[in-house]
Amino acid sequence: MSITRVERDGAFHFHVQGDMTFDSVKGLLQQSAGLFSSVEELQIDLTRVDRADSAGLALVLEWLAQAAERKAGVVFTGMPGSIHSIARLCQVESLLDEADASAS
Repeated sequence: MSITRVERDGAFHFHVQGDMTFDSVKGLLQQSAGLFSSVEELQIDLTRVDRADSAGLALVLEWLAQAAERKAGVVFTGMPGSIHSIARLCQVESLLDEADASAS
């Protein structure tokens, strides 16, 4: 089992390590609350995510919604393919495209 966490890499750079699944997203949301609340421009690196499911997509969408409420910008890098696949299936991929720096 991998250790799952959100860590700060700089003033507005963060990374997620471990799983973004039903078992871990509640903890990730709690960890991110204090880290993200005062940041106006977020860059969240997901390249260290080992596994992601629909709960991971829900977490990404929640982070986007929270940032929008604060009028903060958010960019994701290294979005797992599984999150893109689930987003496409749920017809919400366009919400990710604007925040996904690795979208082509």
